[in-house]
Amino acid sequence: MITADFIAYAARLHVSFKGQVAAEDLQGLVSKTITDIALSCLEAGSSLIGHIKCIAEVESGKFVACSVVSHDGKAKCRGELDGSRSLVIVINVLLYGLDREKVERIVIEQARKVMASKGGKVELEDLAHEDARSCEHDENDHAHEHEHHH
Repeated sequence: MITADFIAYAARLHVSFKGQVAAEDLQGLVSKTITDIALSCLEAGSSLIGHIKCIAEVESGKFVACSVVSHDGKAKCRGELDGSRSLVIVINVLLYGLDREKVERIVIEQARKVMASKGGKVELEDLAHEDARSCEHDENDHAHEHEHHH
């Protein structure tokens, strides 16, 4: 059930490092980022974490998909990365009980903190849905968003 305090937040993070970072380090950074986002959202008072997931891609095109669905914040990941100097992470946060601004602040703060441990710089690109209310139905029903009527 979708209640009034349901939030679906999406952002793309562009992470750049000073030099090459090994694949397993990158993978660790990605899973720690969403774990820390999940735990911070709970700390900030989220009543329920629906799903926090992300896809992180390196320059070579390899990617890893991680998600957190339980309250211990443990991230499950599949896929693999190559060592890279940069990373693009698309993060989706579905939860109850926090407002968008707070979720966005948590996402960028936690991502910056985690990436900084390896000298990473993070730029946030908001992927705000033009109309968030249209996201209340089934995810497969997004085709209509791409039809622009002139």
